Amino acid sequence: MNIAKSFYNLLQKMYLNLINKRFRSKLFLVFLLVTILPVSFLVSYSYHTIKDQLIRQAVDNVGGTLDQINNNIENKLDLYSQISTLIYLDTSLRNYLLNHYKKNDVSVLDAFDYINKSLYKILAMNPNLKSITIYSNNESLYSDGFFIKHTGELPKSLIAQSFHAEGQVTNFYLNNSATNDKVILLARSLNYLSLNYPYGILTMEISEWEIYSLIEKENKNKTIYVSDERGNIITSSVKKPLYRNISEILPGGKNGAALSEGAAIYGDIDGEPSIIVQKSLHNGWKTLVVLPYDELIGQASGASKKMLYISLVCIAVAVALIYGTSQLMTKRFESLLQQIRKVERGYFDVNFPPMGTDEVGQLSFALKKMAVTIQELINDVYKKEISQKEAEMDSLQAQISPHFLYNTLASISALAVANNNEQSHLMADDLARFYRISLSKGKKSITIEQEIRLTEHYLSIQKVRFEGLFTVHYVLDESLFHFSTLKLILQPFIENCINHAMWEEESGINIVIKLAQDGGNLLLFVIDDGMGIPRDVMERMQGKPDQTLGYGIYNVHKRVQLAYGDRYGVEVHSRLGIGTTVCIRIPKTV
Repeated sequence: MNIAKSFYNLLQKMYLNLINKRFRSKLFLVFLLVTILPVSFLVSYSYHTIKDQLIRQAVDNVGGTLDQINNNIENKLDLYSQISTLIYLDTSLRNYLLNHYKKNDVSVLDAFDYINKSLYKILAMNPNLKSITIYSNNESLYSDGFFIKHTGELPKSLIAQSFHAEGQVTNFYLNNSATNDKVILLARSLNYLSLNYPYGILTMEISEWEIYSLIEKENKNKTIYVSDERGNIITSSVKKPLYRNISEILPGGKNGAALSEGAAIYGDIDGEPSIIVQKSLHNGWKTLVVLPYDELIGQASGASKKMLYISLVCIAVAVALIYGTSQLMTKRFESLLQQIRKVERGYFDVNFPPMGTDEVGQLSFALKKMAVTIQELINDVYKKEISQKEAEMDSLQAQISPHFLYNTLASISALAVANNNEQSHLMADDLARFYRISLSKGKKSITIEQEIRLTEHYLSIQKVRFEGLFTVHYVLDESLFHFSTLKLILQPFIENCINHAMWEEESGINIVIKLAQDGGNLLLFVIDDGMGIPRDVMERMQGKPDQTLGYGIYNVHKRVQLAYGDRYGVEVHSRLGIGTTVCIRIPKTV
């Protein structure tokens, strides 16, 4: 919370500092940002775009290289697989290997003669083959230590895997600790095709150099590794590799199976950022390429540096142009500001140099015209002050009329008392009190109690004319008397009751004036048991009085809504022959 508050205060301080700077400085700063930010964005975008494109292109090229290397390795292994197939299908060789030889049997010489000639011929035709050996289960055929050996001399794991392959070639990577030579052993079980009975194992040894020769020309700016299915490195483009297993190269000690086929991963190898791509062969071997990241993006960095130098030159030229432009643009504003301050001090005779017809020129023209207008207004102000004084005198004179009316009614009342005319006295007194409350010194609102008293005075005056024709009943919650209301909101409805609700002059009506509350609202009711309102008129009213249905109802409804809002107003409910109920809803206000 404190950090956010400090950051907000810092931003506010920077904003205030920027506002208080001269317009020329702000304009220069804005132009500078508008120039520098796009150029900076362009340089950054170009660098990352070139870098990403180079990486994608390098990964694609590496993928093609790996496919070619894998294809070459598989072709080489397929060649030796075909040689093993020739031996596998040699029926004469099979018969010699399966024949049971007795001691001092001369036919064993024929067997070795055939075997030596056949295998020597194959070695002569394929000089890259280091050796061909047949491990036989036939104990009667002795071992010559070169072409023929017994199966017991092989590791049990190799025997098991070869038999499990069911006649397919199995590849083994071996490291001869005696000679420190790396060799690849191709093993294939020999068996009857129909009986599936193994009678021996054929092995062929090829040098690690045979695989190395396929990758040595592809090591420019990258390192290539070939490993077996366990991750053991068979060969690499580096003659003396530092690693023995792929897991020693991959970040976090992962094994080759953790890599997606052909996907690029990033990691540090010996502290150097690198990109690693791996693909698999059909026999489970894997080829892996390590690309130095820095060398790869060196071209992108060089191109970005050139763009940066060009951008800096452009920015320097832009800064000079922006500075000159901001000075030229703000010079007219400064001249305009001088004339404004002159007007502020009360001198309205303003003169401008040529300001042109753009927005600044129009502003200077408007200022000059405003100064002339202000001068004219100042000349007229004295006349208006005199007129105002005269209006105040007329207002004071107009206030004499209500006082004269009160005094006149009081004189009439006194005269009626002197002549023992009690009815005239009461009528004049009620009329005086009615006007005194209704005028109420120009106030728009009065208390509920004053509105009730005003209504009582009005009813007293009407009783003189309509004596015995209506009876008034009051149902009032006096705890609500202190709230305020608009004045003269009950009188129009009582007047309607007297003038329109009576059946005939001989039959009277009852009028109920009720005051209640509904939550935060006040409800004033005027209820009569007179004629009621016809249905067609009520349908047109729909609870919303308008001027066409009676000016008094519309006047009160509109005044209430203007004073308190559309939620308030007048609601009328009536049934012909039963009577009418008028409800006035206003808020509780003091």
